[in-house]
Amino acid sequence: MKHIKTVLFSTAFMICINALFACSNGTDNTLNVSTSVPSNDITDSTRLTNKSELLTTTVKIENGQKQFKQLGCSGCHNTDSTKLVGPGLAGIGDRGDEYIRNSIINPSAEIVDGYLNLMPSSFASLDDSDLDALVAYLRTLN
Repeated sequence: MKHIKTVLFSTAFMICINALFACSNGTDNTLNVSTSVPSNDITDSTRLTNKSELLTTTVKIENGQKQFKQLGCSGCHNTDSTKLVGPGLAGIGDRGDEYIRNSIINPSAEIVDGYLNLMPSSFASLDDSDLDALVAYLRTLN
């Protein structure tokens, strides 16, 4: 009888150790033991949407940064507050998307005090996706 208790105890002990090991190391659950996971208020589809939005925003910002360099914006504007030919762009995101967009496509509409109207109006021909990307990038300059 003592021998049977020892075998049963040892077997139960090994099952517990195996289950703990499987859970802690992410290996297959050979004992098919399920562990409940606390639910969140956020649904899986919401998480996916948020991740998609984050990815989309990140791609827009990266594309906008490329546009900023390729279009030659950095020849006249610094991304900090340092003045160049045009004003530094630090904090421009606080002015809002419409202000930024209008400053790009209609630069003579509002000239920053102390600067000449030198920005070319050719940026009005940017397609919407490039313009959106450029605005998304400029919003990040704080």
